[in-house]
Amino acid sequence: MKKLFLVIVMTFVYGFSAYACYENNYPITVTQPDGAVVQCFTTGDEFYRWVHDENGFTLIEDPQTGVVVYAKLENDELVSTGYRVGSVDPAAVGLTPWQIISAEKREKMRSDFLEKTPQKMTREDFQTSSRGKNDGTLNNLVIYIRFSDDEEFPAHKADIYDGFFNKDVEGQSSLYAYFKALSGEKTFIPSTFYPEGCSNEVIVSYQDIYPRSYFQIYHPVNNPNGYPENDGGERAKREQEMLIRAIDAVGDDISEDLDIDFNNNGYVDNICFIVRGTPGPWSSLLWPHKWSLFWEDTYINDKQVGEYNLLIETHLDGSKSSVIAHEMFHTLGAPDLYRYSDNTIDPVGAWDLMCSNTNPPQSTTAWMKYKYGGWIDEIPEITEFGTYTLNNIWSETNNAYKIASPNSSTEFFVIEYRDKSVYWDSGLPGSGLIIYRIDTRNGLSGNAGGPPDEVYIFRPNGTNTTTNGSIGSAHFSASTGRTVFTNVSNPPCFLSDNRPGGIAIFNIGEGRDGTISFEVNDAVLYSELFLSTSSMTFANVPVGTTSEPQTVSVYGSNLAYPITYEKSGTNSDFFTITESEWDDNGGVLSVTYTPDAAKIHVAKLTFKATGAMSQSVTLKGGGITVAIDEQDATDGITIYPNPTEGKLTIEYNNGVCPIVGNVEIFDLTGKCVAIATVETGRTPSLQQTTTLDISSLPAGIYFIRINTEEGVIKRKVIKN
Repeated sequence: MKKLFLVIVMTFVYGFSAYACYENNYPITVTQPDGAVVQCFTTGDEFYRWVHDENGFTLIEDPQTGVVVYAKLENDELVSTGYRVGSVDPAAVGLTPWQIISAEKREKMRSDFLEKTPQKMTREDFQTSSRGKNDGTLNNLVIYIRFSDDEEFPAHKADIYDGFFNKDVEGQSSLYAYFKALSGEKTFIPSTFYPEGCSNEVIVSYQDIYPRSYFQIYHPVNNPNGYPENDGGERAKREQEMLIRAIDAVGDDISEDLDIDFNNNGYVDNICFIVRGTPGPWSSLLWPHKWSLFWEDTYINDKQVGEYNLLIETHLDGSKSSVIAHEMFHTLGAPDLYRYSDNTIDPVGAWDLMCSNTNPPQSTTAWMKYKYGGWIDEIPEITEFGTYTLNNIWSETNNAYKIASPNSSTEFFVIEYRDKSVYWDSGLPGSGLIIYRIDTRNGLSGNAGGPPDEVYIFRPNGTNTTTNGSIGSAHFSASTGRTVFTNVSNPPCFLSDNRPGGIAIFNIGEGRDGTISFEVNDAVLYSELFLSTSSMTFANVPVGTTSEPQTVSVYGSNLAYPITYEKSGTNSDFFTITESEWDDNGGVLSVTYTPDAAKIHVAKLTFKATGAMSQSVTLKGGGITVAIDEQDATDGITIYPNPTEGKLTIEYNNGVCPIVGNVEIFDLTGKCVAIATVETGRTPSLQQTTTLDISSLPAGIYFIRINTEEGVIKRKVIKN
């Protein structure tokens, strides 16, 4: 079937695609054979959905009894455990939540289904926009359908659904208002409802010749009237023959004066079918999706029916205009931006309508508006360093920039500003600059077959192509504290093969009055911070005294902004920082330690500079209480840590204060509880250490006796 953009030159063919709406934890009910109703959820899309309870434990219909039971995975098949849902604690009987068949099997199910559908063609140049191809008025047809065992739609829904499609009131959502705003008033999509009378006080719908069960999956007990689960051909036949019957029933109602082929390609622009009832719990055809009518040639006023959107009543009630807009953008040429099979990461999240639906429907990214909508003439490329300002994505001009990667000829980056103060984007996680990578190797498939993904949005802790990170925090701004994007930032700039992307954006602003500013400069691309040490230890410092200073030298490479530092940790007040030789470019800091108790204190000194990975020094000090008569012969002896968790190090200089006997440790009763053998004999200027392990001793105070040539040294130690 032809799409709205098929007037563009074609050069190659790829498989026919059907597009669906993906839902997480969509609430549904299933009914047991005895009539008991089970409240549960379904997750997935048109091609594969699994039913689960609120904790994610997968449910299936037992193939023998038809009872809804907990499932387990065996040989890539979901099989019955025999445990009726709600009868046991699934975790207690060894079940694991979120058990589904493999991504490979899910993809095969989808490809097997699509193999039985026709082929279509696509554009030759991936970089060419659909500019202007969707401009104009597309008269959308809406047809109500109910099954042979259904009652009519509730009468009050006529006005509600007309509002979902046609309302044009500021601050209220509808299909018409959304695309009017998204396109910059280039695309208008009014909808008319059929059969005649369905927009009046009483809804009139087409009633099909088959019951609902005919359009659901076969089950030998619960639904012998259904079609085989993996028979895509039979499923397509039943769905499309029903739609053809509905079209034939209302065809005479559609005026020949209504332009239903705005681009004169010989095809009806679009039909939305609203089907009575609820979505199917398992992967039946009763789920919102966009497809093309191919089963047999069908016409309305001499125009062949092509694109259509199947919508389900109760799903539409919950999603309102959002799901309609999602499916309609499929009709206009846009692919899905969520992955169909590989769910390792979420490449786009809530930042684009084609990945996730919010109410009201959020904007698509600038790339989707440019490439598939054709409403952005071009995305200008930044080729020079400097400061740039963007309007938010809903502005008609200056709404996005592109930056090429120096490390790839097939991938580049797009920058745009998303603003929650705009009504349509009010459901986004936040306001700020979003930065995303475009991979041109996937043709026009979006992210359905990813990885690699056509569109990937960078987010904190998303450090490679398999780590999801925090997609809800993808927005950069001064208020979020995320103002830098480089090869070494968080998130880092990387390509789809995890190589560095090679661009640098920094000094991202606050975002006010519909604009946000940022700087581009590769001076920070290769910025690095260097420290002369990564740790400082201050051992055996008497309580109430200050240690001798220790120093750390700090310098950088290609730094664009001053080096800053800060102490952190609950013990940081015990460490004093002095700028011995310090300026914006770094220098030397002195650190001293003043304990207030005989215990270990730990803190951190962190250094930062724009574009460089932060570096830290660990500060560790041990305070001790020392009697006056124990300090008479301290030269050359250091014991640490003190207090200790078990291991003590005795450090001595054999050239200054040689030890002439073993080191002994006594408890408070005077009992010798440990002995350390020490190598004796004077060796000038030789620094030596002896380790004493008292981890087996109970916590308390102990005394160490050290015999030296200058006399006996006694030290008090505390075992925590």
